[in-house]
Amino acid sequence: MAEKISVYVDEKLHRALKATAVQQGKSLSQFMVDAAIRALHAPDRKALASAMDAFRESQEEYFSRKELLEMREDGRRY
Repeated sequence: MAEKISVYVDEKLHRALKATAVQQGKSLSQFMVDAAIRALHAPDRKALASAMDAFRESQEEYFSRKELLEMREDGRRY
C-alpha cells in the first residue's frame, strides 16, 4: 500500500520544482518520488571521497595544488 507524504515549501521553490517536473514531462509527485529514489541510491560523501582517492592514485601525472588552482582559473577565463 502506498503512503502519502506532505511537504510544505515556499511558493518560489514550489514553482521551480513544478516547472522542472513539467520540463521533464512528469507530474510534480512523480518528479519528487524520482528525486527521493535518486537521493537514496546516491553514494555518500565518504564513498565519493574514496572513489576520488582511488582515481587520483591510478593517474600517472601529478599536479600540485597550485597547478590545479591555476588550471581552474584558466578554465574560468574562457
